[in-house]
Amino acid sequence: MKIIGKKIAFIFIFLLGISFVGCRDYLDVSDEIAENLTLDEVFDNPTYTRRWHGGLFNCITEYSSIGKNKNHGLSGVWVSMCGETTISGAGFTEMISGFTSLNAPFQRWTPLYQYIRDAMIFLERAKPIGGINDQSQITLEEVNRMKAEAKFLIAYSYFSLFELYGPVPVLDEIVNPEEKNLDFARLPIDKFINFVDNLLVEVLESEALPETIIQDPSAVGNNRYNLNEIVRPTVTTVKALRAKLWVYAASPLFNGGYKEALELTNVDGEHLFTPYDSNKWEIAKQRLEELFEDTDRKGHSLFVVSNPDGTINPDESFYQLFQSYNDEILWATGDNLWTGPRMEQNTTARDCYSGCGYLGVSQNMVDLFFVKDGLTIHESSLYKEDGFTNVKNPCNENKLVDLDVFNMYANREPRFYACIGYEGKSWHIQPRPNYTLGFAKGEGSDNSVGDNPRTGYLPTKFKNRQILFTGNYLRSWARPSILFRLADFYLYYAEVCNEINPNDANIIKYLDKVRERAGIPGYEELAETGKKNIIGNQELQRKLIRQERAVELFTEGQRYFDIRRWMICDKGEEADQTVLYGMNMNGYKDKPIGANNSYFTRVIVENRAWKRSMYLYPIPQDEIQKSKLLVQNPLW
Repeated sequence: MKIIGKKIAFIFIFLLGISFVGCRDYLDVSDEIAENLTLDEVFDNPTYTRRWHGGLFNCITEYSSIGKNKNHGLSGVWVSMCGETTISGAGFTEMISGFTSLNAPFQRWTPLYQYIRDAMIFLERAKPIGGINDQSQITLEEVNRMKAEAKFLIAYSYFSLFELYGPVPVLDEIVNPEEKNLDFARLPIDKFINFVDNLLVEVLESEALPETIIQDPSAVGNNRYNLNEIVRPTVTTVKALRAKLWVYAASPLFNGGYKEALELTNVDGEHLFTPYDSNKWEIAKQRLEELFEDTDRKGHSLFVVSNPDGTINPDESFYQLFQSYNDEILWATGDNLWTGPRMEQNTTARDCYSGCGYLGVSQNMVDLFFVKDGLTIHESSLYKEDGFTNVKNPCNENKLVDLDVFNMYANREPRFYACIGYEGKSWHIQPRPNYTLGFAKGEGSDNSVGDNPRTGYLPTKFKNRQILFTGNYLRSWARPSILFRLADFYLYYAEVCNEINPNDANIIKYLDKVRERAGIPGYEELAETGKKNIIGNQELQRKLIRQERAVELFTEGQRYFDIRRWMICDKGEEADQTVLYGMNMNGYKDKPIGANNSYFTRVIVENRAWKRSMYLYPIPQDEIQKSKLLVQNPLW
């Protein structure tokens, strides 16, 4: 079998000084060589074998491109697809104009099935190569580890298909994509979940993966971790994916809550989705507890920066969490668009040295951030929209007090200041004296030219606060691109426990762990002080766990999938996807609050083409048309 046009690739991620340097290099074999390489020749050669194995890691979704830097389904487009952000110009047209199964723009189908096939070939073909004195030798131990990684990446690829499309076909043999009459039916959801789960169990039982990336528990800083291999999965990574799989399996979208899906059958009449099964929440809880037993034993914990008196510094904790590798990370890659100038410039104001500031945060998201007393904006007496005040900016290197800031932005929680660039906020480094962000008419980042955020807000969450594109300032900073982190799974656990027993003490315990690091009162404290008591109320706990996830995981690529698996996207629901709000960038900052010509007025920035079919992404229509067995998702 010749490898016609086959691209052999590899990934290596390494540490340089105290920064991360990640690269995803495609080493293309020339057409002439590719046409003459057989699979036997590839897998008889240590270099080509390792390159083939490295190419399998390209199945990993890269969520750091939160604009349109990469416009495919394995990129960060989902941040704008769910209304956390929009972009300049005509806005995020894919959700404004909508799409069909013929032109749905961000498919994962074809690339992931290609990676699955390549991984299956690797499992069949890879073997030890070379003698003991051969510097390029591949030992049996190395082969076993690479095969365990390949099997994990097959499971990860199927999960990535599942979270977007629901249950999909499973390949039980290596197929030649050039063969005619290839046809596979979708595997019903329970069989699909068990198939992926069994793959992960096989990886764990192989005992071929390292236990954890923490190589020296007694060390601090970068010496603590094996940063040469951050993308390679560990036992902890496998347990995390297994837990996430079951949380999804238990969630309404996949667990009887999507009535249109319950009617969907394969051509043989077998139903693809099944009615609600409460036992799936129990399995998810067990998998999460197995993960926490693992993370506790290996030294993983929420990342915190302490003040001199030992208390948590929430601003520095949340900021530095994303700037360097730390104990909270369960899996990450070095493929991060924030490392170079691209995402930094995309989220830097137009009047702030080389910024283009085209990525805007929706008012919908701004309103979800809590007030510093731990309450929502609808509950807190500290929250106002009736005037202006002075606000200390904890993100500025000199902690400047910004003058005459809209009250909407005063007294908010630390994560708000870390994540949102708003009107009147000083930059982390002053490009010039008294500089603040300005989005109203006549200001430095207004909508008089194309590069503007459209909503009156810039995202600042991942930005390095030492970067400024002028003079001798730092211009780049390499960061890990976090795929799994502990706070995410703590919130999964609170969610799962609430669905099983709303009186379970672990709900508030794990929810409050995240809030403590965030610097706001937990729900136990709020109840004890008589300010708010949600304890034991399943619906209130459910709603606030969801809000906590929205804030904690803002622009990390999770919300698109969260709001769909919860099924809360329809008009008037918690995550209403029909409309995106912002501040009035056609208005002026000196006009009365709420007036039509005032910047300080909520306006509709985008009416979005949401419909219930979008709970599951459409399978590419050309795949449906050429198949006799493959059925389309509901309502497409």
